[in-house]
Amino acid sequence: MTDPQSALSAAVVAALNANAALTAIIGPNAIHDRLLTRAAMPYVVLRDIVSTEWGADNDGGLEHQIALDAWSSLAGHREAQAIAGLVRASLDNAALTLSGGVTLVSLLHVKTRTRREAKTDAHVAEMVFRAVTTNG
Repeated sequence: MTDPQSALSAAVVAALNANAALTAIIGPNAIHDRLLTRAAMPYVVLRDIVSTEWGADNDGGLEHQIALDAWSSLAGHREAQAIAGLVRASLDNAALTLSGGVTLVSLLHVKTRTRREAKTDAHVAEMVFRAVTTNG
């Protein structure tokens, strides 16, 4: 059986890579599962997934908080916000297929925060999604 976080991560990355409008802006191979200090912007990074059990009988049900960041080096928030909108369109209420016997029950956008990174002057849109999975 596949780890639910791994299955969810792979499905999220696949869904984002399948969005032609998103890859037209950020380019191919611009969705990462870690922050790359020298990666060409714009890009999207899957910052982290925090998982907690939600089933009272320990049946394998998990709630996941998925944090994604859209990075842009252009002046202003416009590009980061546009990328975030495409990420939301790809993932909010999406019916993703997960591997390894993991089932996605729901995937919903929770919030987006846009800010300027002081050290680099890059702009970032920080997004949080809530996913619920079960095994089987």
